[in-house]
Amino acid sequence: MTTLTWPEFLSQAKQLLEISTRLGDNWILYEKDDQEGNSFLKYTHKLRCGDSDDLINVEYHIVYSISYQVPVLYFQAHRSDGSLLDLEDTWKTFMPETPRSELYQMLTQMEHPALFRPFMAFHPCRTTEILSQFGKPSRNVLITFISLYGPYVQLNLVNAYGLDTH
Repeated sequence: MTTLTWPEFLSQAKQLLEISTRLGDNWILYEKDDQEGNSFLKYTHKLRCGDSDDLINVEYHIVYSISYQVPVLYFQAHRSDGSLLDLEDTWKTFMPETPRSELYQMLTQMEHPALFRPFMAFHPCRTTEILSQFGKPSRNVLITFISLYGPYVQLNLVNAYGLDTH
């Protein structure tokens, strides 16, 4: 299965939360209301910005795309003074080696579908294709998705997420 229904997304999000709790990680499920697509997984942490000692606070959201029926990775990065990294700074911080022509196709600024604010996001148009390249279906598509897309923006799951047998 490479696409998800809304109930499947919520079920797998709750499975990820159970693993996160056991591991002492800090994923949460943000529930704006009970409308389809208005709940999402949220994770925050601090990163060093490039070669400097500056810290940035990054907030990641795994959101359900109603149109594509796949998870989408949204994120915002803020400097220590609270200012938001713009598109250029985000590309420099997270994907400095990636050619600009490729960046426009994969990572862009979009309106968050539940919060209605601009966030950086990986466009979902090829997610189904990428997830389907794994012969055996994943027990938790969200964990697979985060494992594939997350490292591009320094969101890394520990191996125990994939090894969990519950």
